[in-house]
This record gives sequence, C-alpha cells and structure tokens, in this order.
Amino acid sequence: MRLIAAALLLASPAFAAHVTDVADAGDERHPLEVDLDVTYQHSLTRTKISREQPTSAGFEDELQHTRTLDALMLRLNIGLWHDLELHAFAPWAIRDAQDWNYAGSTSAATSTLSNNTIDVSGCAGSKCGAVKPIVTVPGQSQRAGLGDPTIGLAWGPINEERQQRLKPELFPEGKPVSTWVIGVDYTLPLSGPVDDPTRYLTAGQPAGPERKKAHVVTLWTAFSKRYQVLEPYLRLSGSAPFATSSAYDNCNNKALLSEVAPANCDGAWKGQTGYKPPWEAEFTLGAELVAAEDIKGDQRLAFDIRGDLRYHGPGREYTQVTDALGKLTYADEYLTTLASLGLYGRLARWFHLRVYGTVGFETAHFLTHEEIGEDKTGGGGIVISGGRGIAAPDQNPNYDFRLDQVGHRLRAEPAIIWGVAGSLSLNF
Repeated sequence: MRLIAAALLLASPAFAAHVTDVADAGDERHPLEVDLDVTYQHSLTRTKISREQPTSAGFEDELQHTRTLDALMLRLNIGLWHDLELHAFAPWAIRDAQDWNYAGSTSAATSTLSNNTIDVSGCAGSKCGAVKPIVTVPGQSQRAGLGDPTIGLAWGPINEERQQRLKPELFPEGKPVSTWVIGVDYTLPLSGPVDDPTRYLTAGQPAGPERKKAHVVTLWTAFSKRYQVLEPYLRLSGSAPFATSSAYDNCNNKALLSEVAPANCDGAWKGQTGYKPPWEAEFTLGAELVAAEDIKGDQRLAFDIRGDLRYHGPGREYTQVTDALGKLTYADEYLTTLASLGLYGRLARWFHLRVYGTVGFETAHFLTHEEIGEDKTGGGGIVISGGRGIAAPDQNPNYDFRLDQVGHRLRAEPAIIWGVAGSLSLNF
C-alpha cells in the first residue's frame, strides 16, 4: 500500500508533453530556467479485507478499510544546461487517515478476528481454546507531516523542439524525431522518529510521522511525439528500495510476536524481521490533445488522458492491516491500475496550471503471508516450536499462527481508488 503520493505532473513547453519536460539553461529562450511547482492531491482508497476459511475453499468478509489522503507535493526544478535538469521534490501529508470496521453483514458476533481462539505461537499444549480477539474494531490511525524527499537528474538527449529549430542552411533536413528523456532519482530517508505502527494499538493517539527510513533509487525514461494537435507519450520506471538499520523492525515489540521472538530476534533472525519495502515498476501511456495554442505567446490549452500500470513486488511493509495489528505484515505482489483525465493550461510563459481526476483499482492479494521459517542450523529440516516452548532457531519470529498459516490468511480484495488533484507552477 502506497503511503505517500508519487510525484505529480508538471507543466510543459510548446513541443514537449509534461512527462518529457526538462528545465533548460544556456538557451535563447531560457538562459536559466527555475520551476516552482505545488500540487494538492485528495484521494480515497476503499479495500474489503477477507479471510481464508480452513474448512472451505472460499473467503469470508471481515473488515472494510478506508484510507483518506490529503497531501501537497512540493517540487523545484533547476536547469543546468541544454535539456539537463536538477530537481528535488517532497510530499507533505496534511492528513493521512485510515479507518477500519466490520465489512457488510459481519459483526462482533460473527467475525473470526473477534472470536479467534488460536494463539500467535501455535496451539501446542493449552494455548488455544479461549477467545482472544486479534484486532480492535472499529479502529483508526492518522499520520501527517513531511515525507522522505527525493533529488534527481533528468536529461533529454533528443528534443523535438530543438531539432525543429535547427537552421536549414547549416543542418540538412531530417526526419521528425521523438523527444526522449532519461532520469535517475534518489529518495533519502529523513532523520527523526520512525513510523511505529504499535502507537495505534492505543485509541486516541495523535497523528504519527510518515518517515519509513528507506533509500530508494528510481531509474526512468520517457518519450513524446507531436502529431498535429495530438501528443502521445510513454514513460517507464523502476524503483529499488533499501531499508536502513533505523527502519521499523517487528522485533522492536517482541510481545506482539510468537514465543520464539525473545531468542530468535536477537539470534539467528537478527536483522531479518524488519521493514522490507517492495520493488516497483511502472508503465504510463497517455496523450495530450491540444485545444488551443499560441507558440509566440507561449500559451496553451490541452486535455490530458493517461493510464498507469504499477507493479508492486512482495515485501514486509505497511499494509492495510498494519495499524490494526501493530506490526508490519508480509504482502504478496499486486498491480495498481489508474486512469486519469486532466486539463492543462499555460496562461503565460511563467504561469501554468493543471487539474485532473483519477480512478483506479488494486488487484487482490494476501496481506499476511510470512514464511514459517528456514534451516538456520544446517540440520536439513526446520524445527518449529508451535507453542511447545522449546528452542526453535529455525522458526521465523514474525510468523503468526493466527494469520500466516494457510486457511487463516487475510486478503485484500480488489480496492477502488479515486482522487482529484490540482497543481500550480511558476517558471522563471
């Protein structure tokens, strides 16, 4: 589950779609270009959470989860040379709220989460039998504040506008080309308190921080091409995150884990039980339809339609049930698809605005899917305590017998996403 809005769209010059716009310098039109951009985004994501049933092949509805996000994206672009840009951006969550309650006709009397009889450590001995609710329903959590900032470089080795401005007496006439931009971004973790989900196990807590403590490297490339009044574009990106040693670790609160946690968290599993953000890849395809344009006056009005497909790899992260459980959970891979329709206006060379709406969904995926363990001792097998109180260095201390074993796992059903956003940009 994405917890901070991604970088939003920026304004564009006469020939380049917004995804291939690069701040310029050393140019006749832009001796030094500096862009300041502020984007406001409101989004709502609704996810039904179901649970596997041990006696059938189906799933039973358990929870309805809603996430409401109001955020600002602040961005600065500085031109370094021809089609070479240094940029920095950071998200600011005004309100990032999550609410969960029973789904549909489910109630406290029928919910398997509220009437759970399985112990987190397993059912050996007399650990199981008594009712031990897994989550408190209803519940709420809230975050706010500055998210991790990103700095990066963008370079346009091929610029359609620049190619069309070449002097014909000096350069032979060539075929029209597409604008091509490549870039690299680095998201750096902020210092300060980490996002600790255990705070939300106590009702009435103030908004917590958004800091996840991970380095993220993103490589991307984009293309656009002008055809009369239509300008299609394509963007591809991939992100590789690496959690820092100060990222949240479930072993920070061993009381929420199984009985092997005190020994295994500081033993064979040390450093392997914390935040493990997923690798991601994104494909964007869209087009701008130019309704009106004055190239000499540097004015433009265009409609923008686009589709985004994002792949989220498996990982131990902040899922829809993290705040209810007070710990990170291991989620399977899934896809997010988005469709956006927007209106872009450049009223003057120095002033741009954009408004758009977005709808989409996330595919179904398991939210609790930790592996039970691995052979840490080299004995050729995996020793599991399962509630027997024995030494079991092979057992994953994150493994929750209530939620991670087959027949009891939690699954996010297809989620519905919608949002609106608007951005203002000043260009100097």
